[in-house]
Amino acid sequence: MGRLAAIVTIVISVHQSAGALFHNEGGDSLSQYFTFDDPPPLSCLLTYFPPLLIQHGIDLKAFIRSRTFMEIREMYGDRRAVDAVYIRAMQMTANNTAMALLLSTLACFDHNQVGLRVPVFSLFFPLTNESESEFNRRVHNLPAKLYDDTPPGVSGDRDKLQHFLGSAFITHVFESRDAAMRIGEFVEKGEDAFIVDGALDDRDRRANQQGQEFGLALLDDNHHLPSEFLKFGVAAAPVTGISHMTTCCAGAW
Repeated sequence: MGRLAAIVTIVISVHQSAGALFHNEGGDSLSQYFTFDDPPPLSCLLTYFPPLLIQHGIDLKAFIRSRTFMEIREMYGDRRAVDAVYIRAMQMTANNTAMALLLSTLACFDHNQVGLRVPVFSLFFPLTNESESEFNRRVHNLPAKLYDDTPPGVSGDRDKLQHFLGSAFITHVFESRDAAMRIGEFVEKGEDAFIVDGALDDRDRRANQQGQEFGLALLDDNHHLPSEFLKFGVAAAPVTGISHMTTCCAGAW
């Protein structure tokens, strides 16, 4: 028992040491936010510990709220900013693809609660533990200009992020487009029928389909980027300039 505790302590220490590098926002270049890391073997498994998973979620939301993230949006555009969210999540989770997709989805929610229509009254459930000011700042910073046909205005297509990333997560975990399609259609129809202020949206379906393509592509290479798929066509040529590497957590889990 003592040996097991010692091993866990050592591995966590190594993971935290590597994580310190991931969270270093010093320096004059933003290129570090577009660079995949090569973490220690099996360190990706630590992401499954609930305290680390919760902390990673808090840290990723803080990253989106940061001035650094706004600089990324201003310099590289919103589609590349989505890349930065995914890569940041991969850095935090030591390249655990499934957990990086889950954390990215949760960090891009643009609602702080969801309301369910039931007979006589509505029920509301919280979706975040952020303060109101933190939530508003994060939502304001979310990438919104995702497509050439993005509607004008501050909100743009930022609500499509949760569809794209959530669909990618489900597809990746189940290693199948079918599961994501069924869940996506169920959510869309349920949103229209049972969710307060919900509506069925063909643009949501497009984001879902593109997310499915992204999730499937990650099964072969988890260094694909969201911007490769956030276009009118479902599949697009990959973004150049990224060094692809194989990792021990490149599969679904």
